[in-house]
Amino acid sequence: MCWASAAAGSCSSSTGCRNGRWAAQRSGQVRLFRRFETLVAYLRSIGVARFDVDAADFDIETPETSKRPDRAEALKRAHAAAAHETWFKAQVQASLDDPRPNVADGEARATFAARQGRPAVA
Repeated sequence: MCWASAAAGSCSSSTGCRNGRWAAQRSGQVRLFRRFETLVAYLRSIGVARFDVDAADFDIETPETSKRPDRAEALKRAHAAAAHETWFKAQVQASLDDPRPNVADGEARATFAARQGRPAVA
């Protein structure tokens, strides 16, 4: 994983950037890049044409993998929502396909009020 330190370090570019927060996200955290090519494209887009790479702590044998529990939880919620939507659509379609005659609103309200043991509201 490539990273660009926003708090420390300087950049040398055609725009003359020095010790700036040029690679930070809005949150102020160090920005991570999965691919070196993406980092290069980003730096070029902000005017950084030349930069140094320090690979002293890089170990190609044990690549860093970042876990994103926030994304995993979001995907679980999205799958649950999709499953609920599928179930709900099936329920609606079954109701539309039901051959029994429709029940008037007042009659349905009276039936449910009687089931709950309360007076019917018109």
